[in-house]
Amino acid sequence: MTDTVNCVPTSSPEDELVWTRMLRLPEIAELRRRRARVTNTLGGITVVLFTSFLVAFIGFPDQLGATVVLGIPLSLWVVFSQFAGTWVLVWAYFRLSRTYIGPAVDDAVVAVERNRPASEEVAS
Repeated sequence: MTDTVNCVPTSSPEDELVWTRMLRLPEIAELRRRRARVTNTLGGITVVLFTSFLVAFIGFPDQLGATVVLGIPLSLWVVFSQFAGTWVLVWAYFRLSRTYIGPAVDDAVVAVERNRPASEEVAS
């Protein structure tokens, strides 16, 4: 806490140079692009799903309560769609993390290890 109050820098200019260089690696840029694409897409779908839920219940409460599909009120179908939609989005995120983001992570780790300064080598 005192470091933030006293404005004591926690990293040196050399550290900043290393991180800047690492962020410019094409593998890191690809990883950041893939992660942004997945999170922005799934986040957008989440917003649309929740907004449609709110619009349905605010705008059409009578129709949701009076309409019955397969013996179940439409309002329960809408609520179930939120539950099922959330599970599908979570499943999609985990799946894309393994199949789409995972290979980019592996490539980024190799690139960072390859471009690590000699002063940071780990003795084995």
